[in-house]
Amino acid sequence: MKARYWFLKDSFAHERLVALTDGVYAIGLTLLVLDLKVPDVPGMTNRELRADVFLQFPNFIAYAIAFLVIAFYWMNHHRIFRSVTMCDERAVRLNLVHLLFVSLAPYTTSLIGHYEGDRVAAFVFSVNLGLASLSLAILALHVLAREDWRTDESGGTWMMIPWWTSYAGPLVAMISIVVSLWNITIALLLWPIVMVGHGFILKRNPSKIPPNKNS
Repeated sequence: MKARYWFLKDSFAHERLVALTDGVYAIGLTLLVLDLKVPDVPGMTNRELRADVFLQFPNFIAYAIAFLVIAFYWMNHHRIFRSVTMCDERAVRLNLVHLLFVSLAPYTTSLIGHYEGDRVAAFVFSVNLGLASLSLAILALHVLAREDWRTDESGGTWMMIPWWTSYAGPLVAMISIVVSLWNITIALLLWPIVMVGHGFILKRNPSKIPPNKNS
């Protein structure tokens, strides 16, 4: 019986990880819109059409929030892997865990639209987005800690940002879950705070650091 051989290497193909991630994000963002249904009733009047569209308003809100948050996560993932030139097996595994929660977003978003006012739906939605954020933060901490992976390409600047910003998503998830006990709409609208807060921090122009130095 012939022996089989595997080529083992400490580092993994950085490009393939990014390509897979972009594909999952693209499909996830596309699937979100499939829960918005066009009325299919022959002879529907304008008044009935407006009423039907209005009834789908929770679906539109859930779609908009999920799309913006998931797109925000993709932007951060893009920044993380533009900062390095390679990765290892642990980074690949952490990235797959992150994609697990990203790919689940269309389902949890659909729950919000179909079960308007249901606290369980809001809970599942917030937990899913919170875990997607937490898994991305853990991935970033692992990848960006490796100085030997850091890129030295021109046109970019390494910057120090407050450590707590990595956990803003999970924190908003917990707050959203608590708030949903009183008002589900407000609980959902808390999510854009993550994007606004992150943008504000970057615009403050935090301390710059040279590449391949301890922060």
